[in-house]
Amino acid sequence: MPVRKPRTLIIGAALLLAASASVSAAPPKAVPAKPAKPAASVAAPKAKLDLPRLQKSLESGDAAQMVAALDTITNSGDPAGAPLVEALLGRGADVAVLSRAIETLGILGQPSSGAALAPYAQHRTPELRRAALRALVASKSPLAGDVLRRALHGSDASQRAIAARGLGQLNVRAAVPELFSVLPKGVAEAAQSLGQLCVAAECEKFMGLLGRLPFETMESGIVPLLLRSQADVPDELKLTLVERLRRMATQPAIQLIQSALAQFPADGSPKLKQGLERALKGFSVTEESK
Repeated sequence: MPVRKPRTLIIGAALLLAASASVSAAPPKAVPAKPAKPAASVAAPKAKLDLPRLQKSLESGDAAQMVAALDTITNSGDPAGAPLVEALLGRGADVAVLSRAIETLGILGQPSSGAALAPYAQHRTPELRRAALRALVASKSPLAGDVLRRALHGSDASQRAIAARGLGQLNVRAAVPELFSVLPKGVAEAAQSLGQLCVAAECEKFMGLLGRLPFETMESGIVPLLLRSQADVPDELKLTLVERLRRMATQPAIQLIQSALAQFPADGSPKLKQGLERALKGFSVTEESK
């Protein structure tokens, strides 16, 4: 029997082991493919107003169509619709349609709408006069100040209230003397605007009315005055007002101090804030805190 050489035996064993390993080895697991990420949804562009169609509806004379067109413009908030509404006011319509048109211009808030709105502040219909004044304030039209100042002296109490409030919102400083003139005549809204607009001696004049006019007439102007910048109203003047409120020792006066403190700006005067805090504790605001 022939004897195999050791080298031959070794090579044969190696080949057998390699074959065995290739047979017994498990096939590699398939790696599942990652699902593709869905494409990011792209917001559909805001549809533009169909101006020709809206113009046709507004010129149709049909109240239902006109109101529907006005609602479309209002809901869109697109100022491109403002000229169509202004043209409608120029042509005229029934009170319901005109009221909706004026409201639409107030929502769109375009200063250029003032010329179309101003005549309606003198309309024979009180509802339209009041709506026009509110829309003029919202539009911040350059014409608004003069229109509101005229309305301040009208016979309609609601109209006077809207005008007085709007003059403060629009920062019409020229109206301060007129606001003082109507304040004692039951236009309590004038107090709020005076608190927003007065400076220096005007603020002293306003404070001098405290105790001479009913407190409920004056109170709406007190917190706005206290929250004004020191450049407009010095701390010393504000602290004098806070001290007067403290000495009144009434619940409405205390509530005003609390309101001013609750709304006090983060960058407000520390001296004034300390004065408000002392007043709430019943201490004089002119004494140094211990």
